[in-house]
Amino acid sequence: MAVYALTGDLSSGKSTILTLLKNKGAIVFDIDEKIHECYKEKQGIVYKNVINSFPEVLADGEINRKKLGDVVFNDLSELKVLEDIVHPFVLEEMFRWIESVKSINKVCVAEVPLLFEKGLMGYFEDIILVTVKQEELIQRIIKKYNLSKEQVLDRLALYLPVEEKKEKTSFIIDNSFDFEILEKEVNLLWQKITIN
Repeated sequence: MAVYALTGDLSSGKSTILTLLKNKGAIVFDIDEKIHECYKEKQGIVYKNVINSFPEVLADGEINRKKLGDVVFNDLSELKVLEDIVHPFVLEEMFRWIESVKSINKVCVAEVPLLFEKGLMGYFEDIILVTVKQEELIQRIIKKYNLSKEQVLDRLALYLPVEEKKEKTSFIIDNSFDFEILEKEVNLLWQKITIN
């Protein structure tokens, strides 16, 4: 079966959808989870390089992700430094995963937040895009990360406009509503991607 990419803006609900698909039997890969693992692996090269580049984010021997976010999202040159540390490692992990699941006769889905922004579309047979109405998305991010509206808009500006992404996407899930509606959307998606 095909290997799908699942993508969408910050706090659009990608991880929830990935979990729902996993519960249905999909084999999944979560880039954000891999990054979090890197941040906790104190002997790993990613952890060491992050600490060397951003010593101010170290708290009790741990990388404080909120502090790290505050640093890199307030300065795009610092964000580039972080991406240069983290992305090669997690992308290599993702490429290995894609190779390992290609011959498996199951639905395989990788959550790739910056799929379009990093030009990774060609590694997948098809794309699932999660969308949320703009004002709803802004409120969710404010609540989740305790940011100002201005900070939220700055972070969302790092993503390509949703309308551009829609043109390049086969499957779209609107996650602007409650969980019950989301479950129905995922059920419909599952029917479509398992039809062959």
